[in-house]
Amino acid sequence: MASEREFTRSLARFFGTAKGLSVGIGDDAAVVRNPARNSVLCCDPVVEGVHFLADTPPPLVGQKAVNRNLADLAAMGAVADWLLVSLVLPTDYPSAHCMALLRGVRKAARAGGCTVVGGDVASTHGPLVVTVTAVGHLPGRALTRSGARVGDHVCVSGPLGGSRLGAHLRFRPPLAEGRWLATQRAVSAAMDVSDGLLLDLATMLTASGVPGAELEVAAIPIAAAARRAARASGRSPLQHALADGEDHVLLWTQRGRQLAAGGPLVPRAREPLGRVIQEPGLWLIHPNGRRERVEPLGFQHRLSPS
Repeated sequence: MASEREFTRSLARFFGTAKGLSVGIGDDAAVVRNPARNSVLCCDPVVEGVHFLADTPPPLVGQKAVNRNLADLAAMGAVADWLLVSLVLPTDYPSAHCMALLRGVRKAARAGGCTVVGGDVASTHGPLVVTVTAVGHLPGRALTRSGARVGDHVCVSGPLGGSRLGAHLRFRPPLAEGRWLATQRAVSAAMDVSDGLLLDLATMLTASGVPGAELEVAAIPIAAAARRAARASGRSPLQHALADGEDHVLLWTQRGRQLAAGGPLVPRAREPLGRVIQEPGLWLIHPNGRRERVEPLGFQHRLSPS
């Protein structure tokens, strides 16, 4: 592989320039113009052995690193503008793999309407780590996790479960859906489903200061991959849909059952799957009417206690 500085210079040509970019790759920092008053910023890494396997094709690693961040911007109702990309490469990582990874980054950035304007590269004896910082702007209001109220309906923008069969690498960040939801006054809270429907819903309830929610089992959109995963795992498709995570669809609450006609949401996504309730906890309502309290299962990183 070329030296670090030769590599950095080549990236300026690789990613190119864009409107609004005053100083790009090659300086100590990028200089960009903000097209709105409020910027939206997020940062997410992908780590080999945690977010992808060692044999994952490098372009898919690059795409996932970008799209995880774009899904977070989508959850805020933001437009994606700029990306910073940090590569921590194993010392024996082939240069061909590195360039394939960067092609995945560039492909996802172009699909999301944004441009890579900087970052950093380092080597390590540990696993491959790709960290992306995304910068966007708000064309209108910001969607947040903290606006849900008792009586609101709970909705998601797509099917859930079985992401580890490949969807966790190939998902499309719901940027258009997020921007459209931000224009709907009835939408009270929103977030990206990255850790599992139950855990993320519990996170939203806590942020909003409301006690609980109930979900209609028959209304939960279960992905075909969840049904395939269930045949090997011994868990039900519903359990996969509730807790697998990395679905990267939008979870939101709204006042009233229906949003305005039009927009990018498919008809199924316009139907609520539950509602926010005064009773504490998370509850499933089965087709026979049985109510079942469930734990907020999902994925959480294990951090050392302070």
